[in-house]
Amino acid sequence: MKYLPESWENLFQRMKRLIRHYEEVNGKGSSINIAVGEPDTNPPELLRKFVAEEVMRDDNANHTYWDNRTTWELNENLIEITSGVDIRGEEHLATLLLPWEKSMIGLLLIACGANRNDLPVDNVGYIRTAPSYDLVGTWSEYLWEESDIWSIYSHENFRLKVENLPQWKKPRMIMTVKPWNPTPVGASKEEWEEIIKYCIKNKIRLVNDGAYTGVVHKNHVPLSAVAKDYKELEWIELFSISKTFSACGWRLGVAVGSKDFIAEFTKIKGNSDSGGFGPLIVGLAKYLKTDDVRKEARLAQEMYKKRLDILVPIFEWAWFKLACPCDAGFFMLFHCPTMLNGEKIETSEQFNQKMIEAIWLVGVPFVGSEISWKKEQFIRYSACYNALDEEKVKILREALKKINISYS
Repeated sequence: MKYLPESWENLFQRMKRLIRHYEEVNGKGSSINIAVGEPDTNPPELLRKFVAEEVMRDDNANHTYWDNRTTWELNENLIEITSGVDIRGEEHLATLLLPWEKSMIGLLLIACGANRNDLPVDNVGYIRTAPSYDLVGTWSEYLWEESDIWSIYSHENFRLKVENLPQWKKPRMIMTVKPWNPTPVGASKEEWEEIIKYCIKNKIRLVNDGAYTGVVHKNHVPLSAVAKDYKELEWIELFSISKTFSACGWRLGVAVGSKDFIAEFTKIKGNSDSGGFGPLIVGLAKYLKTDDVRKEARLAQEMYKKRLDILVPIFEWAWFKLACPCDAGFFMLFHCPTMLNGEKIETSEQFNQKMIEAIWLVGVPFVGSEISWKKEQFIRYSACYNALDEEKVKILREALKKINISYS
């Protein structure tokens, strides 16, 4: 007997499964895995050293449940290093350290009253910009809640426009992902101000997943930089060490936002989660006070920018058309070609599969918002592929020589 509704498989999980299966048969490294947005570098050596020291420390407090324990200073430092936003002295704000930052997003829906019909507002459901990890959509389905996608379009450079919000009802929460995944496009101060005013007017809580903020090399303003000046706004922004410090598997992040929203988030988390890995929390707190931290964060930004400067021209040489500039993070988003090696292409899923069959180059297919009764089709590649390695560049170029694409 099954209780859960039927659900889709997460797009990235499907791609990872595909790559694992292929490389089990054909050998490790046999694919050109330019799909998954996961750093191919390790966390900084000094950070690893601090964490290792704490793991080996004979102090029982390091190895017990941490629940919601942390220090305001740690959270402030992590927010400032990741986003450039200094929240010191902002007494109307609060923070929360997060283990498993992505899975914590499901708790936000509950903090906004999922499945409650006795709330002081008429707002229902949730709206989100749908990234590859569509967590709000997934949790809405599991909670039997209404949700809808905020359409953002390539011809508008994937900007957040209030006029494009669904008008069916006013939601309890809007969740954005900026810089967006899959598009390397950030947000501007003006965009946030328009959204903030809309949310205040309509009693909507606003959340931004800013996981990629730390590797932005230009053209992005974090929500925190603007929202902290609007005391009427109920909001939260989430950051992570996954990309900033190449520590995806360490699964640690931090939330900052308005006191009431953070308080409810904290209560639900504390009642359902026993906290993060103590040695990591203590080691990270030490690392964030060193001179190395800013240098390492800057080096990560510079590395991805250098890789993009090599990869984008290679794909354009193969006749791919960028769907937007590569300003924020380490993604390249291209319009999906309509022809591949003489075969007509209808969807990005079909294109990705045909590219795998032709040269085993693995991307991530995306379906965008609907324009003129047809949904936009995109293919995303990642600068997690090390284009600073000449051998890897040679392999990629030689592979792309074997395909012929067009946008007829």
